[in-house]
Amino acid sequence: MHIDGIEIKGFGKLKNLTLSFGKGMNVIYGPNEAGKSTLQSFITAMFYGLKGGRSSAAGLPSPQKRFMPWDGPPYGGAITYTLDNGDSFRLERDFSRNTTAVYDASYNDITASFGHGRDRQPLVGETHLGMDEATFENTVFIRQREIRLDSGSSSALAARLVNMGSPDPDGMVFQRAEAALTDALKNRVGTERTRVQPLDRLKSELDRLRAEHRSLTERQKEKEKLLGELSEIKAKLGRLDARERLLEKIGELIETRKKIDDGMKKEARLSETARQLAEIEAALEGPYPAGGPGEERDGGRKGAGRAPTGRERRTGPLSGNVFRTLLLILCAAAALVSGVLLFVPAGSIFGTIRIPQYVFAAVMPICVLVGVILLRDMSVERKHSSMAADTGEKSAVLEAARRNLLAGASAICGINAGSASDVNAALDDIRTGLERLSRRLQEGLDEVNAEAAAGNVSLPGLFSQHELDELVYDSDIEWLGETWRSERESLRRQILDTALREKYCEGQLDDDRGQADRMQQVEEEMAAVKEKTDELENTGKALKLALEVLTEAAGEIRLSSAPELNSRMSVIISGLTGGRYTDLRGDDRLLLKAADPQAGDVRNVSVLSSGTADQMYLALRLATAGMLTSGGESLPLVMDEVFSQFDDKRTELALKYLYREHRNRQILLFTCKMREVELAREIYGNEMYFVEL
Repeated sequence: MHIDGIEIKGFGKLKNLTLSFGKGMNVIYGPNEAGKSTLQSFITAMFYGLKGGRSSAAGLPSPQKRFMPWDGPPYGGAITYTLDNGDSFRLERDFSRNTTAVYDASYNDITASFGHGRDRQPLVGETHLGMDEATFENTVFIRQREIRLDSGSSSALAARLVNMGSPDPDGMVFQRAEAALTDALKNRVGTERTRVQPLDRLKSELDRLRAEHRSLTERQKEKEKLLGELSEIKAKLGRLDARERLLEKIGELIETRKKIDDGMKKEARLSETARQLAEIEAALEGPYPAGGPGEERDGGRKGAGRAPTGRERRTGPLSGNVFRTLLLILCAAAALVSGVLLFVPAGSIFGTIRIPQYVFAAVMPICVLVGVILLRDMSVERKHSSMAADTGEKSAVLEAARRNLLAGASAICGINAGSASDVNAALDDIRTGLERLSRRLQEGLDEVNAEAAAGNVSLPGLFSQHELDELVYDSDIEWLGETWRSERESLRRQILDTALREKYCEGQLDDDRGQADRMQQVEEEMAAVKEKTDELENTGKALKLALEVLTEAAGEIRLSSAPELNSRMSVIISGLTGGRYTDLRGDDRLLLKAADPQAGDVRNVSVLSSGTADQMYLALRLATAGMLTSGGESLPLVMDEVFSQFDDKRTELALKYLYREHRNRQILLFTCKMREVELAREIYGNEMYFVEL
């Protein structure tokens, strides 16, 4: 067959592109990113469709999304082709709507004549090309830098050769038969690796019944042990309940101790408050209750109880101080002058008037004495004024302190204390309450000790390791409360665990009542399951045998096709290398090996140069394509940059081989190198069709 032409409405970067091809060599030339790879993908997509779904593991979108037109819809196109028998067809696809239409030469719609795949699309490529998409891309369709086949592709191609004579479109009869037997063995019977298949379930059920049978046998022996344990549990619960009652009473004692501590704190604070109130009231009733310090000092003399006169109110302390200050200045001046004149002759100053020196000697000390007296009176006056002011301030401060103390006492006692007597009354009530609580605490201690001794019950945890009186009276109350709560929680967990164990034992004993009947029932079920297991195991053996026979047959067919494949590859590699390599073979998985032309040693293709390896993989593709299409359609060779690892000599040899052996076969050679175009034109001449993108 050959492709006559393609019409691209929109596919990737290509838009409104129409190309025609000849039957022989077609060289499609264009620089990088001209759309050559996109054009090849369009050809494959037209014959086999585009797969949707999620992105690949490498992050690439699905083919259906990857080739959406860059400029928007339409998304699709058409391809026209002619089979070897001369029948022509037009294949149209709309990838956006996922629709396909096939027309014959008269444009009759023959889409319904094709079989449909899982995606409900017609199998055009499988029917007209005679192979599935994977085989097409592993043989006659060579993408850029993908001339070599990885291990997975080689194995798939080897499997396709085994089914070479299959009439099915995908040509996988042996693989489907093998898959059917494997599926039957796995899903209808089960294997060593399965866990939920019928045989697995039967074996699991048999193991469960055997385990239950052993359990029933052991339960009978355990029944007597359970009865003894249940008796011990009930006795233990009685002891734990008694401990819990004692612990609750200890908790009441701790609360009483806490109340005593709180009462003692209140007592101490009220006592201190009462003491301070007494001191304040004494201070308020002490010296200078109504007047100033001058009245107290003079004992009522010098105007005690007398209101100040108008003159005193008018002049006040300030006017008296001014007078004294002026007098003091005069005395100081007189003393200074007398001191100077005492040592200066009288006639030098007063002329004929002579004043005796002793006059100056007498005036000077008199002036000094008067100045000292004035200074003392002024100091005493200032002191009296300051003391009078301080006395009024202290009285206000003491009264405010008294009110604050009464407010604090009211908050402590929860009463409205208006005087020291109210505070003292509240203090007496607290002391009475403390005495009552102390008696209650001691009585409670005696009661707990007596009950523990009478019932022969040990106190829980820490309370059993020390004297209870010592712990309650002398321990820190916060630590004691925390310890009590911890012991109570521990005791309650013990009671709960013991009660649960009691219920468990009682439940086990109740279940054991039908133990004998269940034992007989289990034995009957075990026999039935064992019979079904034997039947499935025999079926599994038969399926395994059939699978072994099929595998052996496939191996024989593979061996029978190997000589032809190796012969074809050897002929092709000889033509591609100009006779340098003449023996190329593939093992069971089509891993290529060649005989060294000089040493004769067999070498793996992976150790050869890149160009030589590409030549050998090209030989493998051409050989398998020839075998798979033998008697069917001669498919076009689609090759993209297949000579990228070749030098000019190897490229020339390859083109000459293709011209010599596949002159009448359609070849679509994509290249970005003008040298390859020139070589092809030299070899094919006017038989070459040139398309430039």
